[in-house]
Amino acid sequence: MKNNTFFNLFIILSIAILFRFYFLDKPEGLWNDEYVSWYIASIKDINLFIQKMLQNCHTIFYYLYLKLWMFIFPDTDLSLRISSVVPSLISIPVMYLIGKELNDKKTGILCAFLTAISSFHIYFAQEVRLYSILFLFTAFSVLYFIKSAKSPDKKNILLFILFQSLITITHTLGVIYSFFSIFALIIYLHKYTDFYKNKTTIIKYILPYTIAVILLIPTVYSIIKLNSISQFWSGFSFAKIIFNFVDYFSPIQTNIINTPNSALSFIYKDNSVKYIFIIFGLLPAFLAFIGLYNGIKQKNIILNNLLVSSFLFFLTLIILSAFHKMILITKYSAEIYPSLLLGLSFGLISVKKQKLKIAATVLFIFLNLFYLLTASDAVHKRNRREGNKIVAELIKQSRLKKNDIILLTYYDVDKFERYLDNKDQYRFLSISKYNFNYFLFDGEDYKQLQKNGKYEHIDYFREFPNSQILDFSKNFISNKMELGDRVGIVFLNTVSFLTNETIQDILSDEKKLKYTPFIFLVFSTFKNNIMYSLKDRYKIDSITDYGDWTLVVYEKIY
Repeated sequence: MKNNTFFNLFIILSIAILFRFYFLDKPEGLWNDEYVSWYIASIKDINLFIQKMLQNCHTIFYYLYLKLWMFIFPDTDLSLRISSVVPSLISIPVMYLIGKELNDKKTGILCAFLTAISSFHIYFAQEVRLYSILFLFTAFSVLYFIKSAKSPDKKNILLFILFQSLITITHTLGVIYSFFSIFALIIYLHKYTDFYKNKTTIIKYILPYTIAVILLIPTVYSIIKLNSISQFWSGFSFAKIIFNFVDYFSPIQTNIINTPNSALSFIYKDNSVKYIFIIFGLLPAFLAFIGLYNGIKQKNIILNNLLVSSFLFFLTLIILSAFHKMILITKYSAEIYPSLLLGLSFGLISVKKQKLKIAATVLFIFLNLFYLLTASDAVHKRNRREGNKIVAELIKQSRLKKNDIILLTYYDVDKFERYLDNKDQYRFLSISKYNFNYFLFDGEDYKQLQKNGKYEHIDYFREFPNSQILDFSKNFISNKMELGDRVGIVFLNTVSFLTNETIQDILSDEKKLKYTPFIFLVFSTFKNNIMYSLKDRYKIDSITDYGDWTLVVYEKIY
C-alpha cells in the first residue's frame, strides 16, 4: 500500500511538472505585476530595497524570497518563473498530507491530483508573483490546523502559528485570513476538545499571535484605504463571485485580471450560446459546488470549521470590493483555495453511491484535463499579452532613429528598461497611470480623481477634440520636432480601446458610465485625441500590433 502511494504521488507530480514547465519561458517577457516583483527584488541598495518593499501593496516575504532566488540563480525570465514552479510542486504532496490527515489516503491522493491539474494553480506556478508560495504556506497552515485540532500539542500549534505568520508577511490580505483561521481553531478546541487541559499551551502560543494579528488589522485597513490606481480599473458586481468560483474549479480562467459585470455575457452573446464556457467553465464549477456541499453534509467538524473561516474571509473581501476598496479577482482570495480543494476531495470521496462517485469524479477530472490538453488558450499555453518585452520589440522593429520621440501611455519607461537596448538614444515621454493627473487634469489631486473623476469631469470626456490634450500634443510633441522627425506612440489596448463614439454613448447612459472604469475613459480619450491632433501635420509611417500593445509611428511633414 505504501509503495502504491509513492507511485501514485510520483505520477501526479510528473503530470504537474509537465503542465507547469510547458511553455514556461514566455516570449513576451514579464508583464507589469511580474516586473514589479523583479524590480523590487533586483534593487542592490539595501536601504532602497527595504523602502520599496515597505511601499508596495503586498507584504515583504515574497520580495525577500525572490531576492534570495536571484542571488543563487540567474536573473533570467525563465529562472524567475521557476521560482514559482518550485513551491507549486512542493504544495502537491502537502495537499496529499492534508487529505490523508483529514480522512484517508484516497482523499489525500485525490486532493493532490486535483491540485496538480488545477488551472488556477498552474497559472500562478508560471507567474513571477507571490501566489504560488502563498498557496504553499496556506496548505501547510491547513495541515497544522487539522493536526492541532486533533492533537493540540506544542509542536502542532507552533507550526500552525508559523505558517499563519508566513501568510501574513506574504500577502496583505492574509492578516484577515489568519484572523478568521485562528479563531476557528480556538472555537474548535474550546468546543470539541478538553480545552482546559490544553489551556496553558493555547494561552502561551495562540493568544500572543492572535493579539499580534488584531494589532495588524489597522495596518491592512490603511493599505486598503490608500485606494491606489489599481483599485479603480474595475467595479464590483455579483458576477465576480461566480467567476471566482469558476476560476477555482474549471480550466477556463476568467478572473485573472478582470471580468465583465455580467455572467450572462459569457453564456450568451451576439445571438449565440457559448457552449465552451458552459461545458468547461460552468459544468465543472457546478460539480465542484455539489462536491463541496456533500463534503459539508458529512458534518466533519474540522473541515467545516476550515470552510466557515474561509467563507468569512471571502465575505470580507466581497464587502471590501462592494465599498470599492479592492477588486474581487480570484488571486486575492488564494488563501481559501487549499480548503476548497480539500472540501471538494472529501465531498467526492464521501459520495455513498459508488457509481455516482466514480461518474462525478471522472467527469470533473476529464473536463479539466481535456481542456488543458486540447485548448489553445489553456493556462499553461497562454501568452502574456501585456508582456513588457513586447514594447521593446515594437520599438526595435519600428526604425525610429536617434532623438525621435517615443510617447508611452499607461506605463513609464522604467517598466521596459529590462528589455530596452540603447534606451538613451530616444526621447521618452510618458502619460502613465501615475502622472496623467499632472498632464491632463491640471495637477488635480490624485485620490479625488480616483474617487469622482468620471463624474466631475464628464465634460472633459465629452469634448472632442479635447483642448487640453491638443495643448499637450502641441507643447510636448509638435514644438519639439523638426520636419522629418518621427514620434512613436505606444498604446496599451486593454485600457485605451474605446472609440470616441463609444465614449459619447457611455456618457449618455448612467448605467454604462457606472460600470465603465475611469482609467478606460482617461486613456481612451487620450488615444483618440492625440491621434486626432497629429492627423494634419503628420503622416502615419506604420501601425504595428503585438499582443495587447500597439505602436503608431508618425512622421512630421508640415
